[in-house]
Amino acid sequence: MSPELWLTFVVASLPVHFAPGPNNVLALSHGMARGYRAGHVGSLGRYPAYLAIFLAAGLGLGAVLSASPVAFAALRWIGAFYLAWTGYRLIRSARSNGTTVAGGGAATSGRMAGYMRREFLVAMTNPKAVIFATAFYAQFITPEQDGFPQLFARMVVLSLTLECVAAGCYAYLGAQTGAMAKNAGLIDWMTRGLGALLIGFGILLAAA
Repeated sequence: MSPELWLTFVVASLPVHFAPGPNNVLALSHGMARGYRAGHVGSLGRYPAYLAIFLAAGLGLGAVLSASPVAFAALRWIGAFYLAWTGYRLIRSARSNGTTVAGGGAATSGRMAGYMRREFLVAMTNPKAVIFATAFYAQFITPEQDGFPQLFARMVVLSLTLECVAAGCYAYLGAQTGAMAKNAGLIDWMTRGLGALLIGFGILLAAA
């Protein structure tokens, strides 16, 4: 691809990766509750899922899902349920019994593993991500053109890099929000709000 087309790809990718979607909301909430490191390291769980989605898009899985309403609907309902469940868990995690220290405290290895698992499952159970990746990448390359595997690999690396930057920004924003709020009750209400937002994402996915 020409340098101009690469630049177009990057610019077009920015809204995709930096939009406040479910995974970025998770990074924000984790950063707000446990600091930047917890939010950013926790986001590592999404990258294996996104890598699988990008590879599936390159292999045409998006077209398969589009042609199979039953498979798409099943995956859509699984994703909707998990988003709603994650939002519910986030609401429950808000301080209700005085055990949560908002905006501070080092996350344990078990908690970090839980953050990464959430990120992975939220990313992996979104069927629209596969179809969107298929449609988005198809605007720039096609399997028939010369050097498709190399070009596709570079695009995937670039997409994952942008996703990492976006996750870091949301984790940092969450950490700064948690540090500035100071008030544990305010952090709890913000956490509940983010949980409600994830439940809303689940409802929208189910209704789509």
